[in-house]
Amino acid sequence: MIKSTEPLNHTAKHHTPSHRHSTGQLYWVTRGIIMIEAEHMHWAVTPGVIGWIPAEILHSAWMPVDARGEILHCSPTGTLLLPLLPCIRSASPFLQLLLQKVSERVPAGVHSPYLMHLEQVLVDEIEQATPALSQLSLPADARAKQVAQFVLAGTGDVLSQSVMAKQAGLSVRTLSRLFMQQTGLTFSQWKQKARVLRSLEFLQSGTPVSQAALLVGYENVSAFIVVFRRFMGMTPGQFQVLARC
Repeated sequence: MIKSTEPLNHTAKHHTPSHRHSTGQLYWVTRGIIMIEAEHMHWAVTPGVIGWIPAEILHSAWMPVDARGEILHCSPTGTLLLPLLPCIRSASPFLQLLLQKVSERVPAGVHSPYLMHLEQVLVDEIEQATPALSQLSLPADARAKQVAQFVLAGTGDVLSQSVMAKQAGLSVRTLSRLFMQQTGLTFSQWKQKARVLRSLEFLQSGTPVSQAALLVGYENVSAFIVVFRRFMGMTPGQFQVLARC
């Protein structure tokens, strides 16, 4: 299944434009954060999260801070038991150790029965892993997606929903309907989660929680903490502790 490994080592602000691979990619970071966009999804891959992009799927990547990790390139014919669509999963300590063990074995170039067994266990563990919380559906409608990109870029902190809707050629009512239909969230909920994902890069780099809240448009740090916990299942401070591990 696994053809090769590749170290993931990028400096802050590195951007990889939209592209495809002939192999599937399993990837994870041990330090930093990677923002991925693929198949109408926007993800933040942080330590403790594993990402999967099947072969020939168009995707792009952005590193807001220095990122270190590993990529496993997988044969398309050997990944039939992995998800058909791109996804991110929460990686348990066991899954993280398993990924490391597999990545150490692959460079030897010998696809031994032991490695094949590890790969099967890896597939089983990924199948059982829960979806990571640091993901956000993007609307399929091009106009609504334009508004989504405004918000992800931080423009939504200074422009109202009505102004962004008008710039995209939509009414506020139509914009709200499209977000609910195509992302499963109201526009307000979507904007809140987008702010949380944007805050990860600041928290990851050690920015105090109060300052990170301000940087993503929250004047009240308590409100930011409540929203962060709702979408991420932990407080910003707890996320920073995990990021330092």
